[in-house]
Amino acid sequence: MKNNIIRSVLSVFIFILCAFTVACTPKEETTKPAVIHYGIVDLTGAYGTLVPDLWEGMLDYYKLVNEEGGIDGYPVKLIWGETGNMMARTWSHYKRYKRAGAQLLWLASSPDGEALKRTLVKDEIFCPLNYGQSDPQIYPPAWIYIDGPSYGDGFAAFLRMAKEQWDKEGKKGTMKVGIIGPDTAYGRAALEPGQRFGKKIGVDVIGQEYTPVIPIDLTPQVLRLKNKGADWIWLQGLSQIATVFMKNMHSLGLQGKIPVAGFWWVSGADMLRRIGPDFSEGYIFDSYNYMPQVEKDHPGVKKCNEMRLKYHQKEANEVYVRGVRAAQFVMELARRTLGKYGHEGLTAKNYMGMMDTFKDWKTPWDLGAPFHITPNDRRTAKKLLFYQVKDGNLVRYSDWVDIPHIYPENMSHLFENNL
Repeated sequence: MKNNIIRSVLSVFIFILCAFTVACTPKEETTKPAVIHYGIVDLTGAYGTLVPDLWEGMLDYYKLVNEEGGIDGYPVKLIWGETGNMMARTWSHYKRYKRAGAQLLWLASSPDGEALKRTLVKDEIFCPLNYGQSDPQIYPPAWIYIDGPSYGDGFAAFLRMAKEQWDKEGKKGTMKVGIIGPDTAYGRAALEPGQRFGKKIGVDVIGQEYTPVIPIDLTPQVLRLKNKGADWIWLQGLSQIATVFMKNMHSLGLQGKIPVAGFWWVSGADMLRRIGPDFSEGYIFDSYNYMPQVEKDHPGVKKCNEMRLKYHQKEANEVYVRGVRAAQFVMELARRTLGKYGHEGLTAKNYMGMMDTFKDWKTPWDLGAPFHITPNDRRTAKKLLFYQVKDGNLVRYSDWVDIPHIYPENMSHLFENNL
């Protein structure tokens, strides 16, 4: 009872903060009007183990920009609301921001992006980045761009890399890959595009085993994938799923016998923090931003550490770096739009019109894959790194890997001539 009361109080407190505004006074007095951005994010629901650090990195960079004089002298405000993974709250925030005249809206989940996709077009509100990267948001192309590649394309990059290893090692037969993840927008996002791409390169994506968002035991799902002959298992779920899954693999004696890889939301760093090296050993995952546990001497990673130590007295982790990288991109987008159209021209259409000006653009701190945007393509990065937990530490598993573009066949005319 006491715990329930505490949780309720915390929930109310967080909800009160939903209209939180990030705005610091620039170091020089200015009479220039503010550049105002909006955001909708889930910090307490299923994403509560990961997104808070990411959002903190983004907010910190907004704060730093204002402390250093804003964007060419314009102060920047970010007004945002938290949803608790409740769609009713998403719509409540959205309607309020629409009434306020929002032009640029951050999003942080695939369910929100898929729900709002058509409404954003109708209302002419632009989303330059959604941290949730499910394919339905970007096909057909609309007013939502995603941070990095899509989940489907990330899975395809893994399939191609694994198939090349399979062939190099001279293995016979068709490589089989199973997926495990929840029946959610992000959880099922790899299956259909992965099956299409698998057929092209000779890999059998044998299907997906679905899990609860917060599971207790996944032994039946693991055994079904084993009985289907899986040579690899791909994790398309969040940390609370991955930790149970890896423990089940260990207890069944399958860890190391059926290799496991997963997407960027379930990093090996998070696995090591949550379940330790014994259960995490061998785990492979991808990322389009650098891992501070590996690239610790990278100048940009050091700057992320300095900023987080300055504001929070702790070092940056991988999702904090991702948040900073994305914020640097949106600040540059605002700067370019201001430069061409002025403050009165900071409209959704003008923001979106500037997206195609980013060609292999690295953020000021060079925190990962460059932003490369081509016509109709709503993915903002086209390269990935793979990492692995090895001997209890994170190591590079690959150099930068080009990401396949697995768009629906009926949309090939939109992309086939893009550069």
